[in-house]
Parts: sequence; C-alpha cells; structure tokens
Amino acid sequence: MQANIQRQVAMLEHIPRHPKKVTANFLHDKLKERGFKVGLRTVQRELKGIYELGLFGLVIDDRCKPFGWSIAACWRGLNLTLMDQHMALAFHTLKHSAKQLLPPASIKQLTPYFERADQVLANDPDNPWLYWACRVAQLPEPFPLIYDKPDNDHFETVQDAILEKRQLACKIQRIIKGKPYWLEYNPINPEGIKISNGVAFLAFTVGNSNSKRYLQSMDQLRDIRLLDTAIIERDDFDIAKAGSEPRSPIIKVELNVHPSANFLLRNAKLSEDQTAELQTCGRYKVTATVQDSTKFRAFLWENAPTVEVLAPTKLRDYFFKLSQKVSQQYQTIAT
Repeated sequence: MQANIQRQVAMLEHIPRHPKKVTANFLHDKLKERGFKVGLRTVQRELKGIYELGLFGLVIDDRCKPFGWSIAACWRGLNLTLMDQHMALAFHTLKHSAKQLLPPASIKQLTPYFERADQVLANDPDNPWLYWACRVAQLPEPFPLIYDKPDNDHFETVQDAILEKRQLACKIQRIIKGKPYWLEYNPINPEGIKISNGVAFLAFTVGNSNSKRYLQSMDQLRDIRLLDTAIIERDDFDIAKAGSEPRSPIIKVELNVHPSANFLLRNAKLSEDQTAELQTCGRYKVTATVQDSTKFRAFLWENAPTVEVLAPTKLRDYFFKLSQKVSQQYQTIAT
C-alpha cells in the first residue's frame, strides 16, 4: 500500500492544471523514469479510480482518444487521507517555522495538513519518522538579550503589507539623547522580514523618495496601520543583505594563538588562505586574509584570552586601547 501511494503521488506530480493535459502513456513513461515498475493498464486503472473518487481535483477529457488528464484549475486542496510519513514529517518540520515565515492566509490554509501530519506521525510511536522528528531540530542560537515579542496582530499586518505590496504607517521607537521616543512615520515601504537569532526585523524605506534602507526589530514598531497606497519598490533589494554593514576592507591578519583556542580545536578557518605555524613556545602563528568587520572584531574580542593580534598595527592598537579602557573601568568600580 505504501509503495502504491508513493507511485500515485509521483504520478500526480506530472499532471498539469487545466487547460493543459497529459495522457496515460506520458505518465507511464514518467513513472518508469522514476524507477517504478508498473504497467500501462495499472496507470489507466489508478487514474480512473482517483477520478471516480473525486480526489486531487483530477479531471478527464474523454472527447477523443487517448484521454487527456489534468487537475481542475480551481483545485486548491490535497487529500489528507493519503498523506504518507515522508510528507507528514515535512509538514511537521514546516509547522515550527511557519508562523514567522509564511503569511497568515497560508498558515490558515495549511493548518489541516499540520494537524494531519501530527496524527500520521503519532499513529505508531515506534516509527522512525516520529523518532526523527523528536531528535532533529533547527533551534535558534542562544542570545544574551530577551526582546519583547511583537504583537500578533501587528505582525500579521506587516505580513499582509509585504504580500500585497502596500505601504504602512506606524510609530517607531528612537533613542534621542539617551531617552526613548515613539515617532510617527507615514508612509513606510516594507521590503521584507528578516529573522535573526529568533528576533524578527522589518526591512523598509521611509516616504516616497527616501532611498535609505532601515532594519528595525518588530518590537520597536507600534500602532501599525495598513495603507491603501502601493509601496515604492526597488529592484536591488536582497533580504540576505538587509541590515548588513557596508563592505569592510580586506586585511591580512597575523595572530598569536594558544593551542586551546576553540576555532583551532574545531579545525575551523578564518579564510581559505589561512596558515598556522607551530612556534617553539607552543603557540601558533596564524595568518589569514579577512574582512575587517565588526563581527570579526567581536570574534577576536570574545577569544581574547587565547588569541593575540600581532598585525596589522592599527588592529592591534584598537584592542590595546579597548583592553586598557575595560581594565580601567573594572579597576575604578573595584576601587
């Protein structure tokens, strides 16, 4: 039965929406290419059975032979009773990230599939797919700060604006001379939502002519209203680059690294041209070509007990002054 369902699902993948159509002979050839050993009569019989049961929106054009098969143009569903464990695992995985990554209308449409997936996985507590679902997960990296979660209605309004390409009006928190203020912005052009360390950020531009892009965490937006006007759209938007710092200069670093340094133990590299030479003192001289970005400097500062910057001089001076400042601050507090 499991093999039959997999074959039927594979067959349905090759049936186009009306008005396009394919023949049973075409589907038979496609199944053979996929490695299914099945006869043409079996394909014809299964097509007829699915059609007579009214499943998957399958329709037939029997005005001439060979008959043409297609999926009704208005069909929007999937027969839940035929969901196998592979599909159930896929829906189960999607469910955990769907709220932030999919618009509300899509989540509402998929809710029956999420529920059915849980039922399929739970039918047999010993099945390997349930075992997998309980032991494999993509979890957000731990973060030292806890942000307020955005209001669900506001989050859905932003999702609707992106889906419908409409402008928004809202209040955005700004820090002015050390004090927080909620300032009105109308209109703004939402360009995308970026999830980083479990925090949702909105990428947007302000007004109808301002080309500057902003990235603001959703908890710093308030009184969000959906406008009837279309967004000012730009073709150069890339969600992967939203909020990223300008391209940093390329530098050649030289580091004095203790053998217990985490990235050395994990055989990680700072760059493809990295070299690590063991010194007589037992430490490593590591050289690499890297971007002098804030993230790279944060990495070096985080590993300061085991990593010493030797070159370039400008970068070494930066950490020397930083360490002096921190040392002085802690000495003052202790005193």
